[in-house]
Amino acid sequence: MQREVLIGCGLTAVLWCASAQAQTNIDARAEKILRSACEYLAETPHFSFNAEIWREHVEESGQKIQFTRTMDLQVKRPRGLHVEIHSPHTQRGFWYNGNTLTELDRKRNLYSTMPISGTIDAALDSARDEFGIDLPLIDLAISDPYKNAIEKVQTGVYFGMASAMGFECHHLAFTQENVDWQVWIQDGPQPLIRKFVITHKNEPGAPEFTALIKQWDLANRIAASDFVFDPPTGAVKVEMIRNGAKAANPHASKGSEPLTTPKQKS
Repeated sequence: MQREVLIGCGLTAVLWCASAQAQTNIDARAEKILRSACEYLAETPHFSFNAEIWREHVEESGQKIQFTRTMDLQVKRPRGLHVEIHSPHTQRGFWYNGNTLTELDRKRNLYSTMPISGTIDAALDSARDEFGIDLPLIDLAISDPYKNAIEKVQTGVYFGMASAMGFECHHLAFTQENVDWQVWIQDGPQPLIRKFVITHKNEPGAPEFTALIKQWDLANRIAASDFVFDPPTGAVKVEMIRNGAKAANPHASKGSEPLTTPKQKS
């Protein structure tokens, strides 16, 4: 992920922004609401949320099957991150405290820790590039979610107000080369994302990813200890599998997966 900060906004920058908006055909209201939601989140020093996530799998017959999981995320900027993901097939936790990133496979009671220093952005970049870890909704935790969201967008449309998770929301839709996506952003002084849908339009059957963010908590401070990993009783430490490397886990039973496999999506 490339990050950049634009300092100042002279005439050249204004003209460049207007030209870029015209080329990508993004509705001004859709862009304004998305930017407002992203900036509000980027300026929030600590937050947590609970989400229900649905992902479609297309069978060879063409039938679509939905699989679900839940996600709990805690963020304390700039160096605190804790994620818990649960489904019928996997239960995993991730902790980052500014110095180390730890992944725990709760079902097999295996964990791995890697030294990483810096911001949440740096930790997520290293986790993805070196170990293939790509967590759902994790772009909401980075320092500039707007830039990440808008940089590949080709068109954007505002579809008015709609209800999502019991809240009145602005319904926005965007297109990119490989995906289309929609987002429902809560109306009012807290422009929080309540629903998110991605359509993988160039894949067979155009499977969808849907996230429903049930609870946001921006008020309660998160303790520093929440980002420090404490191994469960009997947990075994193993080596994190790097991208392109073969599993070398002497504690795993035959036929079982390594803790993290190349390009695995958690």
